[in-house]
Amino acid sequence: MRFLIVVILFTLFAQGSEEKMGGQIVFDRSTLTGDDYNAHGREIRRARLYLKGKASSKLMYEIEYSLTGNNEWKDVYVKHNTLDNLGIQVGNIKEPIGLESLTSSKNGTFMERSLTDTFIQSRKLGILVQGNYEKGEHKGTISLGIFGKSLDKLLAKKRDGTSIIGRITYALIHAKDDVIHLGLSVGKTKYDKKSIKFSTDAGAHMYDGSLIKSKIKNVRRTKRFGAEAAVVKGPFSFQGEYIAITASNNKNNYNFDGWYGQVSWFATGEHRKYKAKSAKFSRIKIKKPFKKRLNGYWGAVEIAFRVSKINLSDKNKIGGEETDLTLGINYYPQKNIRLMSNYTFAEVTKPEIIKEHVIQVRGLYGF
Repeated sequence: MRFLIVVILFTLFAQGSEEKMGGQIVFDRSTLTGDDYNAHGREIRRARLYLKGKASSKLMYEIEYSLTGNNEWKDVYVKHNTLDNLGIQVGNIKEPIGLESLTSSKNGTFMERSLTDTFIQSRKLGILVQGNYEKGEHKGTISLGIFGKSLDKLLAKKRDGTSIIGRITYALIHAKDDVIHLGLSVGKTKYDKKSIKFSTDAGAHMYDGSLIKSKIKNVRRTKRFGAEAAVVKGPFSFQGEYIAITASNNKNNYNFDGWYGQVSWFATGEHRKYKAKSAKFSRIKIKKPFKKRLNGYWGAVEIAFRVSKINLSDKNKIGGEETDLTLGINYYPQKNIRLMSNYTFAEVTKPEIIKEHVIQVRGLYGF
């Protein structure tokens, strides 16, 4: 039934004059060893199709469907650029909180997002208003949205909360490879006595279960706060975030938080590409893409390191603390192909100490 809906929507929207159809296939192989879990395996991590285009000079749309995972419907929206610096987006979209979460997984530095992603929700049905401002080298965004349940939950007739989320960013852009980015996000979600679980997976999607977790019953509301920063200086970059969440029921307010910091370096001279209008990172431009006739062209190589930490303990909830150290090496032979390798060391205190080692490799192909 879902696949039939996808075909119908793609057919209807593809009647426009400016459309683009594509997708991505991501294949992962993982090995996990440690005190809590030992396993190895492979999986098709992502298999997605998308169609996007313009119905008019100011009205654009996108439909993205995933053939893997629990949340099949990804970006499904229409966006109207009311003014040159103001847009209104309606549909199944990401909440405007966090730099890492808003940056596409295709363009992320590591195979999996940091531990702060525990506090980020999936795409939701909502209305998002985003404005842009610019004055010379100074650029920024202001976003405000109201969200309900996701499209998947709507079709499955499941309950969820209602959120109001805002984000403000500022960027000082001296050049394409010389950027300083700062941002703040706040959000509040109201629930009807919903049980909420926060959990981590040792930095590997194939981890079966939760390395640490906290479950709170009868939640009436949550509040989130996020602070983000990023710096690009030629082939070097830094990125970091802090996210805190308060989950409240009739008895207690539970406070959890997490943060990460990462650095990366392009050994071949490229730089991370920053999009000022959406305040996030996009796909890099390879200086010398790999060619059949080599002529010294080998593509791009990136080396990165990340420290990430999360605390899921407060009052009578002893979920534990986790710290992840991740080393990554990325190879970009061409703009639509990416090979990645990650090693993650995860240490948990809950209160016993648990250590996990994760080795992962990935092949990504976009079309």
